[in-house]
Amino acid sequence: MHANHRFPLLGEPLALDLVNTRVNRNGQLVDLLDGPTALAAWLRAEHRRLAWAGRIGESELRAVLALRDAIDELLCALEARTTPPRAAVAMVNRALSRRDAQVRLAWTKTGPRAAPASSGARHHALLQALAADAAQLLTGPEATRIRKCAHPDCRLRFVAHGTRRRWCSGAICGNRARVAKHYSEQRRLRQPG
Repeated sequence: MHANHRFPLLGEPLALDLVNTRVNRNGQLVDLLDGPTALAAWLRAEHRRLAWAGRIGESELRAVLALRDAIDELLCALEARTTPPRAAVAMVNRALSRRDAQVRLAWTKTGPRAAPASSGARHHALLQALAADAAQLLTGPEATRIRKCAHPDCRLRFVAHGTRRRWCSGAICGNRARVAKHYSEQRRLRQPG
């Protein structure tokens, strides 16, 4: 697991890291992308895989959260082997169909140069990159290996590259399970009888 204090970055495909920004804490569903600042922090944490420059506002946050929800619905349908809601498929396809450029040509007195595209184009490029990763994950060979963490208090997903992997992270949920098993065995051994 990547050492990030806010987000569980497991080294999974980007689409799973996005879906994994909604976690279980003390039995409560917690959204780690609870505002534009949080989304900006997640984008910085994912900077090696996802280029973003610019301000994050409420509209970008709403769009990313809607896409995350759609990807989550698609993953649930894949897991249940059911047909996903049409709206979820349409949301991903809308993001994939954007053709906005990330840069534009600017011609100044000194000649041509590349200039940053409008914030709207960057916004669409972000959604397109997230949707493209989800589409590749859902249609590629890793799709059959997507798993939910076996710990009952965890909802994180991961790609199981080995047949024995059960936990999102052996250091976190795997360790919690081992500790719980140990304490249970110790209690059983201490009981009279």
